[in-house]
Amino acid sequence: MKKYVVDASVILKWVLEEDAASDKEKAFELLNTWAEDRIRIFSPLIWQYEVGNFLGRELPSEAEQKMALLLDLHIGKITFDEKIYRRCFAWMKGGKLTFYEAVYLSSAYEIQGVLITADEQLAKKVGKNDCLCLLKQLL
Repeated sequence: MKKYVVDASVILKWVLEEDAASDKEKAFELLNTWAEDRIRIFSPLIWQYEVGNFLGRELPSEAEQKMALLLDLHIGKITFDEKIYRRCFAWMKGGKLTFYEAVYLSSAYEIQGVLITADEQLAKKVGKNDCLCLLKQLL
């Protein structure tokens, strides 16, 4: 079964109503495929902090409800360990990735999966890589 790591840019698409990006449908296709038990979805726990920060800042009156919906999905957890953080720091030495970005990518490597992101800047930084796919190019 294919394994995917999703980052905050994808997870937010599941609860943001006014997302003009054309890849929102792709995000829901991914979610539905997971609900049908045809793929596995994981994320490092950092997604909760990133999504919570965004929701609390941008949608304070809806933040609690939207966060509860996302937590109820029970996205597979990837535990932060020495192997992951060492890989993150190694990638940061190249100067392209932030630690936050590297955690998602390193998590995909750890589970031998693919990081799905809607963040085109991240995809440009990483370049061609079998462990990263832009959401709009998925499926």
